[in-house]
Amino acid sequence: MDEATFNVTAENFTTQMAPWGGDVKAVAESAKTNAEYSNERAVNANTSAETAAARLADVQTAANGAFAAANYKGEWSTLTGALNVPATVTHLGRLWYLKLNLANVTSQAPALGSTYWGEVSRNDFTVLACPAGSTNAADRGMYRMTAATSVLVLPASPFHGMVVAAVNVSGTLAPVIQRNGKTICGDAEDYLMNQLGWQIVLQYDSTSGDWLRVSGFTAFTPFSTNQPFNQANNWTGAQNFAGGLTLNGSPIIETGTNANGTFTKFADGTLLMTAVASLNMTTLAGLTQTFPASFVGDRPWVGFCGIAAQSGQENLRNCACLCGSNNWLIRTEVTVAGVTAYPIKLMAIGRWA
Repeated sequence: MDEATFNVTAENFTTQMAPWGGDVKAVAESAKTNAEYSNERAVNANTSAETAAARLADVQTAANGAFAAANYKGEWSTLTGALNVPATVTHLGRLWYLKLNLANVTSQAPALGSTYWGEVSRNDFTVLACPAGSTNAADRGMYRMTAATSVLVLPASPFHGMVVAAVNVSGTLAPVIQRNGKTICGDAEDYLMNQLGWQIVLQYDSTSGDWLRVSGFTAFTPFSTNQPFNQANNWTGAQNFAGGLTLNGSPIIETGTNANGTFTKFADGTLLMTAVASLNMTTLAGLTQTFPASFVGDRPWVGFCGIAAQSGQENLRNCACLCGSNNWLIRTEVTVAGVTAYPIKLMAIGRWA
């Protein structure tokens, strides 16, 4: 029964049990008080257990750090020969731990993303302002570009593994990361932050002299299905358009026309080509038409069609469109007397990147 019903029933029962009914009632009230106290203690014990679990995680983290420090080998630049796990070193003001044994420690410099080294400290950044005008970039700085004229200047002599991050929160498409003599993602030109909310993390590679995008950190924030590029290290000068042409929301990187036809390159790597050609159907030799641009990877899909209002379209059923090494190949199965200049439209779809 519920508590209220129990109390009424117990009251009636105990009042009829004089002279010891009062003692029974007192015992019941004491039992209830003890039960409530026990429940309170159980709740406190659960809270204490959760706190202890959290403290255990902190202790484990501290233990890991102590273990790493206990195997400190010194400044990496002073070491030679083999180095085996466990070991930690300092390099460029950071503490690194060895993940794999090294036959020659000088062959692998500690750096973010290294197969052999990991950083003991967290991969966090100091959030800094990049207002109007020029701001010199420092290691591990996350720069908020807040003005259309914000320019983040990369150092002229960066060290290997140096990391710089930036995000465009200016409300415009104009902030710039200045390369200062190096290349950015393979480009010998400044990096235009021409997407709102675009965040990029760059790390310097002294071997190539290039600032590379750090995979896993670079992101489009907030997330959008119309992200500008989906291929790592592939933001080039031609792709740094500010509003330019679009087709159903997809950026068009480049378009052009030459003697062989018209081509359009899209940011996702798609390449579309078209051309108008004249087919001589009096000979089985057909037509060979060079592509107006170059495809990469597998050969593209090709096709052709006749132009409306042209007589003799039924003759095209005897033709086939093939893809050559760098051209359209139109071949006829039969000849048609007198049809020496039949206009057709050609199309090819493939990849440019």
